[in-house]
Amino acid sequence: MFKNTKNKISNLDNLALDVYENKEFVKSYASKIEYNSHNALYERPATLSLLPDLAGKKVLDAGCGPGVYSSILIDRGADVTAIDFSDEMIRLTKEKTENNARVIKANLNHPLDFLKDEEFDLIVSSLVIHYIKDLQNLFSEFNRVLKTGGLLVFSTAHPFLDQKNFPDTNYFETELITETWAANIEVTSYKRPLNEFFNLLKETDFKFDELLEPVPVIECKEKYPETYDVLLKNPWFICFRAIKEK
Repeated sequence: MFKNTKNKISNLDNLALDVYENKEFVKSYASKIEYNSHNALYERPATLSLLPDLAGKKVLDAGCGPGVYSSILIDRGADVTAIDFSDEMIRLTKEKTENNARVIKANLNHPLDFLKDEEFDLIVSSLVIHYIKDLQNLFSEFNRVLKTGGLLVFSTAHPFLDQKNFPDTNYFETELITETWAANIEVTSYKRPLNEFFNLLKETDFKFDELLEPVPVIECKEKYPETYDVLLKNPWFICFRAIKEK
């Protein structure tokens, strides 16, 4: 099922961990995503638009990164639990949230057995699931820890973009791809066809609710006009909302 388009990866449970443990990279990454075009002015507004009123709600930030979402969720009145597999991201999230979140080091490829059944009203997972080997297991765990009627909101790389950037791959199969980011940082993730997300949600007892293909906010046009034009014509990320039915 999984194809590696580059070198053999020794541990598929830890994709990109070496990148997100790189202190120099993480420091730069955390600073940039606060205000940049693709995260702050494109993906984040779309994902946040899918969230309900959070006052008094218990929320899981699954793959919290440097804590940007956790901080926003707390500001909106949520009781936040944040998890990530990178020590550097855990450290930054604790700083960003001023210790007002429960922050746990954990790998989303593994069972979330430290979390209780039906513990959360909402799960937010921003730009994380493309690093996960077995999404069915993860979505099943998300379903377990959500209350009935609870929401799962997640974003990921748009399948169209992945196929455009890797035209020699098979769109209809889940495959490993490796991108080169700034400073020659190589990041490996999974590309998946669009229908796989819908099938996995159905198989794990979620009801699909809404899909967003974001467009950049107007502030992006003012600050990053060239990127704004690109994002208006080329989908970069995609956002989903689903409901736990049972």
